[in-house]
Amino acid sequence: MTTEELYDKLKLIQKMKCETQNLELKSAEQGCPKRLYDSLSSFSNQDDGGIIVFGIDEKQDYKEVGVYDAQDIQKKINEQCLQMNPVVRPLITVLEKENKKFVSAEIPGIDLADRPCYYQGRGRLKGSYTRIGDSNEPMTEYEIYSYEAYRRKYQDD
Repeated sequence: MTTEELYDKLKLIQKMKCETQNLELKSAEQGCPKRLYDSLSSFSNQDDGGIIVFGIDEKQDYKEVGVYDAQDIQKKINEQCLQMNPVVRPLITVLEKENKKFVSAEIPGIDLADRPCYYQGRGRLKGSYTRIGDSNEPMTEYEIYSYEAYRRKYQDD
């Protein structure tokens, strides 16, 4: 995403005032969110991936608050991406608008044969997520099995 595209995305967020199937908002005004793995997993497990925008506070009517430190948040996003299996490789964009910094992390959808993407700290069964509207939901055992069956070419009779 270019800085112009991120600027347009911020304008669209102010108009829509909601998260979507492919968009997650995080405030990050006071620090990097500790738990990004559910969003990283759910976006990686859908074909189109998704975008996490840092610097928007939903609780304050989608106010543009900016991030605490653009350099540090990039490092912390990448650290959390490295804890995923397979590893998530985000495309990170930084934008300054009205003396506030905003960061976006584009999470690519991974190949169907490599799914589910999950947080290593919780394991495949508890660390795999799927995106439902604006929510990250834990995958069911059946959903996880379906990916495994696809990968191994199982056929249920």
